[in-house]
This record gives sequence, structure tokens and C-alpha cells, in this order.
Amino acid sequence: MSFLKKIFGSKENNESVKEAKSDINLAPFKQVPWMTDLRLNNITICLEAGFRPATSLPTEFDRQLRPTIDIAKRLNAIKALVLWLMVPEENLGKDRIQNFIDQNDLIKFMDEDEKEMLNVARDDEQARNAIGWKFENAWSLAWYFGYKEPEITGQMMSGEQMQEILQNFSCPLDENIEDWIKDKSTLSEEELIQKEDLFYCLHNAVRSAQLGNETVPNSFDPMGNGGVIHERRHSLTWMLSKGISWEETDLST
Repeated sequence: MSFLKKIFGSKENNESVKEAKSDINLAPFKQVPWMTDLRLNNITICLEAGFRPATSLPTEFDRQLRPTIDIAKRLNAIKALVLWLMVPEENLGKDRIQNFIDQNDLIKFMDEDEKEMLNVARDDEQARNAIGWKFENAWSLAWYFGYKEPEITGQMMSGEQMQEILQNFSCPLDENIEDWIKDKSTLSEEELIQKEDLFYCLHNAVRSAQLGNETVPNSFDPMGNGGVIHERRHSLTWMLSKGISWEETDLST
């Protein structure tokens, strides 16, 4: 699938957010009556990277891991959309993608806007621009199946990263997803809860910055980089929201 490199391009990841670790003050957080060790650890990560979430965020949520097959189908629904819009017909026929969608019932794991993408021309520029954010959703989902941890820098994924997920951490187009997951190692619910809580805190800092507060690193764009944090958090929270649809996932902070 060397044509993917031509389509997605090739670039190095931008440097991670680097902030001085001086003046890290956990005292206001430790004074919160409902504070937990998990939250304190995540707050430390945030502060050391230059993110400043609110001190009084809740720490207890009704989180429940959804079935592995649901997570796999959401990841592969994104894969199908990416291939539909980013790979020319001469390299990958539409029937092969459509069969993959139909055989695995992936329509149920797309929102309404995503379903509409299957009705536009495969080289539609507006749809291609929109699909870029789905890459960020895919990172968290692929992490569940063994891909590296989603970064907190706010930098968008590179072409190489998306290729790696499509080729090595998602179901081949000619296979059944239920068979694909049988030999896959997955994250524990505890690992997922820890990471989701971290991105919950990051998301709070991002939203505060979008309102004009100084709660993110100096080099961090609250809208562009903040959108990346939002999308990665969406997948993490959705994976812990059993029975709740993608569109209805609670992304409040």
C-alpha cells in the first residue's frame, strides 16, 4: 500500500510541548475534599506540560467500558471513511470498501455527517478536510489495540502515523472484525480510565484558554491544538460510555 504515503504525505511530528517544571504547586488541588491519587497524578502531568486545569473538577464519574467489538467497529468505520475519501478509485475500488462496511455493519458506528461522506465524490475537498479530525479520534481507539499512547501536545497526527494505524492496528478490508479482535491484546479498564481522566483535565484547560484564560502552554493554539485534544478525548470518553452513542458522548468539563 505504498500509494498511501503519496496520499497522506510524509512529515515529522512537531516537537512536544515543552514547559518549565518550576513552580508546580499541587497544594490547591490537595485541599479539594474529593481529590484522588489518580487525579493528582494527572494534574501533575498537566502542570508540568504547562496546562492548568481548574482545581475543583469532579473526580467521580459513571464510567463503564464498552465491548471490544464496539471499539473495533468504530475504529474501522473511521478507516473505511478515510480510505473512501483519501484513496483514488483506481487504487482501491469502492465496492471493496462498501463490502467491508456492509459485512461488518459499520454504518451503525458512523454519525450522520460521516454517513453523508459516503454519498459525496471520493475526491471531495470539503469532506477530505473534515476527515482530518477523524485521524485524531482514531489514535485513541488504536491505542486500545496496542498502538502507542495518544500524545498531549495538541500536534496533529503525521501521515506515517495514520498509515501505521491503517496497516497494522485495524482490520484488513477482506477480513471480519469479529475474527480480527480474537487474538488482540487490549487495554485494561483501569488504564483507559487513567488516560481519559488526563484528557478530561487537559480539555478543561483548553476550554478555559478558548475563553481567554492563560491555562495552556505559550506555544499551544487553543483552537487548532485544542481541537486535537478535544477529538482524542472524545474517543477516550466514548470508550468508557457503554450504551451511549458517539454523538451523545458527554464531553463537558
